[in-house]
Amino acid sequence: MANRTFGWIQNPSSTDTLRDILGLFVPGSEFHTYMVNERLPLLASAGLFKTPSLYMEFQKILRTNKPIAFDILKGQGAGRERRAKAKCSGLAQAAITGQQFKEYIVDGRKIRIKKPYTDDWSADGFLRWAVSLGFLDYNYADDTCRITESGVALVMAKTTKDKNSILGQAYLSYPPVCRVLGLLASKGHMTKFEIGSQLGFTDEAGFTSFPQNIWVQAYEESTDDNEKKTLRSDTEGSSDKYARMICGWLEAIGWVNKRPKTVRETFGSKTYTCVIASAFDITSTGIINYNKALGKSNSPRVPKFVYREMLASKASDANYLRMRRSLILAYLSNHTPRSVDEIRAFLVSKNIEEKWTTIKDDMSGLINIGMDIEHDGKCYKLNDKIEKLIPYQEKIAKDITDAVIAKDRARLRLQHIDHKYLTLIDYAFSGKNKCTDFEVYTIDLLVNELAFNGIHLGGTRKPDGIFYHGNNGVIIDNKAYSKGFTITRGMADEMTRYVQENNDRNPERNPNQWWLNFGDDVNHFNFVFISSLFKGEIKHMLNNIKQSTGIDGCVLTAENLLYYADAIKGGDMQKSVFMSQLGAGQEIVCPNYRL
Repeated sequence: MANRTFGWIQNPSSTDTLRDILGLFVPGSEFHTYMVNERLPLLASAGLFKTPSLYMEFQKILRTNKPIAFDILKGQGAGRERRAKAKCSGLAQAAITGQQFKEYIVDGRKIRIKKPYTDDWSADGFLRWAVSLGFLDYNYADDTCRITESGVALVMAKTTKDKNSILGQAYLSYPPVCRVLGLLASKGHMTKFEIGSQLGFTDEAGFTSFPQNIWVQAYEESTDDNEKKTLRSDTEGSSDKYARMICGWLEAIGWVNKRPKTVRETFGSKTYTCVIASAFDITSTGIINYNKALGKSNSPRVPKFVYREMLASKASDANYLRMRRSLILAYLSNHTPRSVDEIRAFLVSKNIEEKWTTIKDDMSGLINIGMDIEHDGKCYKLNDKIEKLIPYQEKIAKDITDAVIAKDRARLRLQHIDHKYLTLIDYAFSGKNKCTDFEVYTIDLLVNELAFNGIHLGGTRKPDGIFYHGNNGVIIDNKAYSKGFTITRGMADEMTRYVQENNDRNPERNPNQWWLNFGDDVNHFNFVFISSLFKGEIKHMLNNIKQSTGIDGCVLTAENLLYYADAIKGGDMQKSVFMSQLGAGQEIVCPNYRL
């Protein structure tokens, strides 16, 4: 069975292009005729198909009016070539016009036109968007797509009003849209960060939201125009991007307004005022339609399209999570209130053993993806009617990785801190592609959750972050390693350099003077490596750093950092006690933490 990723959309935004792709399935439509008579012949004449036989194959498919294989629509990737040089290999690729003008030889003539096809990644995004909104039906058995009645209606719509009406009905069937509308209806003007922080399964690394106050602090303290531009355009979590894209769809049909928001954020001991451009509020038309989705004002409740792929994102055990959560939704689909114990017992009947904390986090996540679930403190009641949710035919075994084991262990023990910080374990085991997220969420935990003073640094010739309490300051080095972390000689030398720079505080040694972020009263220092788990001669390497700098340090797993955080937040440990352990010269473990 093919592994598709329906449910969460980050990049497609052009509904005109969406209509064009749907037009592939509607013989006689304007775009279908254009593809047959103009676009495909152009690609063939210019030699832009990956193989010449694709021309006749695509012409035949467009004339048969049957379901089309997903891979035929999406096409292939670039392989070893650069994406920009890859030739067209999919029907949906051929349906999307690129942005840049290029020169081509067609029938012996040189012409300059916009690139008449796109890459497989972009085509896949539009296909997933069409499926997630119910314009295409996806068949799991044979990995094909066929157009639905609403898809045909969108293709044949003659006016903007008709098009927007059809799009609006489809958006109301898409749970994340309802989640965004519900947040805006209840809380008013919100930035993408404020929406993103409450969108999706926030305890998983696939649903990240950049902490707004950390973003504001970085933006307001930056003196580099390029850095500010990067913060505006590229610095956001995956859920922030989902929020921004959804609001863009809704803005186009008049349900949401985009309006800059002035925010006042405190980070550590400083307060900043900043204007965030990506902020939105709901219009009166949006409120009317959101109420329609809920079945108010004599309107029938709009069914929700829930593909099982929506129920987890990038977790290592994503398929298991999707199976478990789809079973929970199926169990709640008769709209009977169910307690956590009842849900747990139902899962046990399906040979799935999970703790009550896991089920509570699942329910919070289902609400955050846009399911209308009431919770009276004891029971959960699903109000939505669900369509498109195809249950798994087989039981999927839980992927027992070190990260999954650590998260399950921590989920049960953490009673005081927000479970969104469980993503720190995901980041710690993720490898180098999530290093920045690991750094930012570590500072988020220490400053926003525990009220330490601190700052995320990162970048060239800076440690990943620092934090301090009273006169005690700590230099942080986050290390994301899937198989465990060993302090190499190079890494020890890097930490030694940071500690010595802080000891000397000589701007000629390092002009960025990162050490000035410590408070004026801080005069006692330690350092800490934070990672997934530790291997090798940890004590020896920590001692080498001490011998070179005179400063003690330690190593700390992300899991144990969470235990220390929970103990501090719950009042079981003083911050000063935690700080005193950071010079242990070895790995530190939170003592007897609810074992």
